Amino acid sequence: MNCKNVFSNVLECIGNTPLIRINRMNPNPAVTFYIKFEAKNPAGSVKDRAALSMIEEAERQGQLVAGKIIVEATSGNTGIGLAMVAAVKGYRVLFTMPETASLERQKILKAFGAELLLTPGSLGTDGAIEEAYNLVRENPSRYFITDQFNNPANPAAHYYGTGPEIYEQTEGKVSTIVATLGTTGTAMGILRAMKEKNPAIRVVAVEPLPGHKVQGLKNMKESYVPGIFDRYALDEIVHVKDEDAFDAARRLAREEGIFAGMSSGAAMAAGIQIASVMEEGVLVAILPDGGDRYLSTNLFTTMLEPDFRFYDLLERQKVEFKPVKEGKARICVTGPPLDQSLSISDARRFLLADLLSRFFQAKNFSVDEVVLIPDFDSRTINSSIAAGMCLGPYTQQRFESFLGDLDSLGINRAYRYPRTTEHLDTIIEFTRRLIAAEFAYDKLRSVYFDLSRSNGYGRLSGIDPKKVRAGKTVDLSNYEKLNPSD
Repeated sequence: MNCKNVFSNVLECIGNTPLIRINRMNPNPAVTFYIKFEAKNPAGSVKDRAALSMIEEAERQGQLVAGKIIVEATSGNTGIGLAMVAAVKGYRVLFTMPETASLERQKILKAFGAELLLTPGSLGTDGAIEEAYNLVRENPSRYFITDQFNNPANPAAHYYGTGPEIYEQTEGKVSTIVATLGTTGTAMGILRAMKEKNPAIRVVAVEPLPGHKVQGLKNMKESYVPGIFDRYALDEIVHVKDEDAFDAARRLAREEGIFAGMSSGAAMAAGIQIASVMEEGVLVAILPDGGDRYLSTNLFTTMLEPDFRFYDLLERQKVEFKPVKEGKARICVTGPPLDQSLSISDARRFLLADLLSRFFQAKNFSVDEVVLIPDFDSRTINSSIAAGMCLGPYTQQRFESFLGDLDSLGINRAYRYPRTTEHLDTIIEFTRRLIAAEFAYDKLRSVYFDLSRSNGYGRLSGIDPKKVRAGKTVDLSNYEKLNPSD
């Protein structure tokens, strides 16, 4: 039939996805910001395009024939697309995938009739890839592997489809296209299509950081590099942190009414970053899938219901962990004295912080671990003088030694290491405010804090300020206080 929106089968619905203008999240009014919403494909993601392209190309070449089982390593979306195409064409499918893939994706695959072989989550997509290769090597006559990471038909789907669609939808006015890196097929195919039409069109790829939790994306330094990938052909690669990707996905739902997934959040976060520095132009960010496949994760949880507790030293009991910000955990640790080598007690503190960080990450939290570096205390200053070095070079040398000790112990480095010297103005201003509010006072060039004004002080340490006695529990020979407990 030739009637509008009437199709012979579901495969004819693949492609021609909508271009939607971004309004409230656009950081630059001089830039027209669009998203290409690939969740509108029939199986719900951009991978429907590559799935159809790879299977039909294999059929044309005689590699895929009746009776063969389609095998692929997938974290979800490619498998769902392949399962849909296979269902229409009558093929059996078997997918290897990390056990960490969302439950929604696994259930959708099974609904299409696919068989799943789960691989250890610690091995990521690489473990699934190796398992798929092993199956085909052992039974080449039984299995056909689509091999999405090395199959030219993958980027071809975007060379012939996604790229030309964007060019036509923007009437050739597109100046920048943002695409995430998983198999890299989307970025590579669009890149080739755009450069043939107008070499000035920039194609920017989005890569997550090492150790990321964005399902479906790859950091090329820590995983198998797809054979179809050409890093140097891209105009730019932008790196996005997990928390920025997740936050952008949530904002899309709340500010633009677009329910998108984790990788879509990464594309959006990068798009915002790029658009903010553009002078003008038309930017299109490719959003690979929708948010419905991430409901079993904490991506859209208003407040994560904890399934674990910690012992609260202040309350003297175990309490449920409730994050202040959804999906985020913050860990703050006091750094080591820089006037000496790392002590065992300090090392234990950083080991515990690292253990907590890894625990939260295993629970799908994004973690912001901060280690405060005290580089302006009297001991450190005196040590730098004794070493005959200026304070800056001395503390940097000691700080690098500290990082080396962490590496030797196998302790992951924190996200940030703010130093006292970076915040001296803030510290001084805050102290002045405390003095003005009479929570502190200065005497003989020293500042003392009036603990009598602080209700509950000493609960954590078990010290009662009222029991402090001059000459007994505190030595006043070096200090001139108004009260021994100050």
